[in-house]
Amino acid sequence: MTIAVRVTIFMFLALSYTVAHHVTESNVDEFNVGVVLDLGTTVGKVARTSIAMAIEDFYSVHSNYSTRVVLHSRDSMGDDVQPASAGA
Repeated sequence: MTIAVRVTIFMFLALSYTVAHHVTESNVDEFNVGVVLDLGTTVGKVARTSIAMAIEDFYSVHSNYSTRVVLHSRDSMGDDVQPASAGA
């Protein structure tokens, strides 16, 4: 992995921790959202990162919202049927 990728991941994790820490300190309602992705593929990894960044970008613009979306991601491990049937 290149140094640029490692630095980007580190910055993303640091920002995520800061946002999560701020959310838990204030009086907000949480809306839990689950997403099942195949994290063994590049598409799954990019999708998870994109969703998390979109949520962070939304709340950076709309910081006055008292309800926060909390993303819970799970790895499907390449199986499409098992995670879908577990959520039903």
